[in-house]
Amino acid sequence: MFDDRISLDGSSGFDILDKKENPRSRKDMSAETIVIGGGVIGCSIAYELAARGQEVMLLERARMGGGTSSAAAGMLAADSEHFHHAAMAELARRSRERVHRQREHIQAMSGIDIGLRQAGFITPFRSGQKAGLYAAAYETDSNACTYWDRQELQRQAPWLSRDTYGGLYRQAESEVLPLNLVTAYAKSAQAYGARIMEGIQNVTLQTGAGRIQGVQTSIGMLTCKNVIVAAGLQGVELMESVGLNMPVVPVKGEMVAVRFSHHDAARGNIPDRTVYAEDVYIVPKANGEVWLGATSLAGASDLHVTPGGIQKLISAAAAWVPAVAHARFERAWAGVRPSTPDGLPYLGESEQYSGLYAAFGHYRNGILLSAITGSVLADLIEGKSAGELGIAAFNPERLSGKGMMH
Repeated sequence: MFDDRISLDGSSGFDILDKKENPRSRKDMSAETIVIGGGVIGCSIAYELAARGQEVMLLERARMGGGTSSAAAGMLAADSEHFHHAAMAELARRSRERVHRQREHIQAMSGIDIGLRQAGFITPFRSGQKAGLYAAAYETDSNACTYWDRQELQRQAPWLSRDTYGGLYRQAESEVLPLNLVTAYAKSAQAYGARIMEGIQNVTLQTGAGRIQGVQTSIGMLTCKNVIVAAGLQGVELMESVGLNMPVVPVKGEMVAVRFSHHDAARGNIPDRTVYAEDVYIVPKANGEVWLGATSLAGASDLHVTPGGIQKLISAAAAWVPAVAHARFERAWAGVRPSTPDGLPYLGESEQYSGLYAAFGHYRNGILLSAITGSVLADLIEGKSAGELGIAAFNPERLSGKGMMH
């Protein structure tokens, strides 16, 4: 199934609950671990825990993958992102590899094809000056990329503009259909026994005696040993309600999907690899669309698509891949990414409340980091330390002493 807009209504197989239900009639009001947030991070965590035999409850206030995850480009750009923090770069590469290893298993368990493609990414440039900068990057990262001069680039990617001077090709880079990945994780977690519940409103954390006690919700009090907050932008409010400062800034991004004609295909005008340029990315998807992204507007949290944003993306993409200008417009959408002040996600256990964990603030790398986030959170729950797992830099309370507000 390659539809990136899988219907997650009452037929999705997840529990749809609302506050009209009588919680006293529901038997299962406790779990060993409760995960809050049904995006790709929360679903990956639920999958990892359930696969290890944990009793897990995943709560989502709307529909699985209905927020930031459904608006993502789905790139596993572990090398192209150029992370400035070594720990982030390491997590990203491990996570990309983990998605590839998980693919067959979660697809078999869920019946969902995640649309994984590994054709590599091309980072193109138009001038000799840029070539010098990229050549330096190649020297320091030659294991992950190959330098293509103009002739080789035109041979490998004849659909690129003839004005392209050269480029770097990173063959390990890959991408997925985001909502398919979310749904595959959720359904796989469910197959392992996790309770996946949509439509859970008014969630608040309940603490006492220095530890988490459970969560109060629209269906009543749910008790547990551990709570993992993986609620993206809403994670800030949940943590603030118990006095924890984990600021996040919303960053709006718009995207466009186009589809090429059979005529373009016959003439070799369709991109078969992702273009990861400075001003735009052009991502061929397993469902036959090509996605163009993404604008970036810090502080904006609306989901409106603007004519200016669409025009900017199409113009930038057509400058690299001329056939884009003649492709069929399919749709456009917007999402809001959760960015932290220092660019690192919050991953780990609270120092103030035993059993309370954070897993949010992944900004534009939620899809990329989902697999490893699920793994390390499950490892933490099982007793491993942040130091052992190489995630000490992501301490969720690292900014609390700086008086930073969201």
